[in-house]
Amino acid sequence: MANGQVVLVTTEPLGGGAPVRSVFFVAEGDPARAAAIIATMMAPNERVEAFGALPEAAVKALGLKPGDFTHG
Repeated sequence: MANGQVVLVTTEPLGGGAPVRSVFFVAEGDPARAAAIIATMMAPNERVEAFGALPEAAVKALGLKPGDFTHG
């Protein structure tokens, strides 16, 4: 198992107001691929960005297998 990525999703409310941020932990070391995994299930008003590395120990502690993710 390798490092994963922390991925941020910013949702712009359709009715206006402050953006809402969500965090996902992805068992994928490549930032672009981790963001792409999460982007496949997001709506057009949501922006996805890889935020930083998730240590291998955290990936294991979360019980993630390669390509898996969980909402933080």
